[in-house]
Amino acid sequence: MLHAQQLAFPTAEGYGKYTVGGRGGKVIEVTNLNASGPGSFADAVKAKGPRTVVFRVSGTIDADVTISNGKITIAGQTAPGDGITLKGRLSIRASNVIIRYIRVRAEARNDAFGGRYNDNIIIDHVSASWSSDEVMSIYHGNYVTIQWCMITEACSGSHKYGGIWGNNHGTYHHNLIAHNTDRNPRIASGAGYNDIRNNVIYNWKNESTYGGEVHQVGNSKFVGCSTNLVANYYKPGPGTPSKNKTRICSPWSRNGAADYGDWYVADNYLAESPEVTADNWKGVFPQYTKHIPVDLDAIPGLKLDSPSEYMPINQQTAEQAYISVLEHAGCSLPKRDSVDIRIIEEVRNGTATYGSNGFINSPSVVGGWPELKSTLAPTDSDHDGMPDKWETKKGLNPNNASDRNKVAGDGYTMLEKYLNSIK
Repeated sequence: MLHAQQLAFPTAEGYGKYTVGGRGGKVIEVTNLNASGPGSFADAVKAKGPRTVVFRVSGTIDADVTISNGKITIAGQTAPGDGITLKGRLSIRASNVIIRYIRVRAEARNDAFGGRYNDNIIIDHVSASWSSDEVMSIYHGNYVTIQWCMITEACSGSHKYGGIWGNNHGTYHHNLIAHNTDRNPRIASGAGYNDIRNNVIYNWKNESTYGGEVHQVGNSKFVGCSTNLVANYYKPGPGTPSKNKTRICSPWSRNGAADYGDWYVADNYLAESPEVTADNWKGVFPQYTKHIPVDLDAIPGLKLDSPSEYMPINQQTAEQAYISVLEHAGCSLPKRDSVDIRIIEEVRNGTATYGSNGFINSPSVVGGWPELKSTLAPTDSDHDGMPDKWETKKGLNPNNASDRNKVAGDGYTMLEKYLNSIK
């Protein structure tokens, strides 16, 4: 029997950690890099019913892909060789979705990675970049986690934005946001309870984190917004103007004081500003106050003395999270690509290699999509997502596909046990 409160995978945390995805369903193999048709990633995503998508090939897929049918697990860690990159947009229009270890580098086509009005989502170790709007915008859903992702290098003339976050019961932890001018992230209005902690934000230009209004204009479904901003590491870069270097966040309002959401801001580290690190509220600038210190206590309800509702994670200090994020975030399985490796080094060294102080207008500026090599996938005679060698070692039958859904003592299916074992 499947456990009622089974984690999506052992390292899943936050509000999306109980997402079921494709557990107990069929396995669909991606066997080519075609934009569509049999064996393609798009075809696997388009299928219906509980399913786990595994990869028998590595490389770059030139396609825009939309997840319209939920109950899906995308296991990018199964790709043999250098891993999978989607050269296009990935859109989520379904609930109950697990996505792990892929890259989405979008050729400046709108959002690279987006989803709205979806429930039970967990995005883990995804690298997203090169959008013409937001790089990763997942908002106005319920029970969502974005963890250990890299959200970098939006590339449009005036819309180099990191993303819109904000889901009622949303957790965002251990992500790297770098080289985006604004929306690092923007908290969606009327977004409910959101917990943002242990992230690294590097080289913003105008706004770092901002938004969080109570009301969503023209939509009464979304009312109320409480944001915890805790133990994040803010590091200005070469593109960050001096006037914005002390900015942790900017709460916004569209309708006077009553439209400011609730904010709990604590334990964040602001590189180059010991004063703001010691007192985070000195780095909080409500909309229209610009760089003028204001009496936050004079705005009713804005400043919280204790966090609003949240799902605990294995929290680190901001300084510890900085080290962990640079070491582990992004699509690190099967391996990081040269884009992520470069950006990690730029963050670590406080530099920017391309564009105007790190803000680019086209993927071609940074050399475009790296070549990803594929190797021979391990033999899987029954096409159940588990290699024959692994099945034999675990006492399973390499010619019986149904044993993938046998449930182990820890509540995971044997297929999940294999996926979770990939290092």
